[in-house]
Amino acid sequence: MLALLLALAGPAGQDVDPLAQAREGRMQCVAPDTARRTCRSLVRYTLRGDSEFDALVSGLVSTEPVAILEYRTSGTVQDGAICSVIRPIDLRDGRITKDGAPLAPAIEAQVRTRVMNAAQPLAGHRRCYRQRFDGHEYQSDVTIDGLLRPEMSQRSIWVRPDDGYAVAP
Repeated sequence: MLALLLALAGPAGQDVDPLAQAREGRMQCVAPDTARRTCRSLVRYTLRGDSEFDALVSGLVSTEPVAILEYRTSGTVQDGAICSVIRPIDLRDGRITKDGAPLAPAIEAQVRTRVMNAAQPLAGHRRCYRQRFDGHEYQSDVTIDGLLRPEMSQRSIWVRPDDGYAVAP
């Protein structure tokens, strides 16, 4: 679940546009399995000017039962990092599905409660991602309110919509 909350990431460097790949129409695949063409989360950015974005995030929030949360959020690019404020309302208003279909109401309520409980400690805090390319994929350095959080680091790649990647366990 925490991976979904941390899904907004992008390549960064002081002289590099961290959303250059998004400007080319690519989506960010977080925690990729390239053999299976799956991601724990997929982020589709809509850019607004040079430093603002909206994002549609689809991410695995439960493996038992399997559940995917799709939600919208927004943020800014600051000092070469992609930043956003963690807003539980974005998660609360998101759509939870399995294989594209709604979950049974009781199961959805259980999953949503787990998501909201996981998000609560980070609510209202600013998270930023600064990524570096290792020649194969991006590795993110995550900060929360400016403090480095190595335990939240994640891997990602950028994929085209027609590359066939999907969110899966």
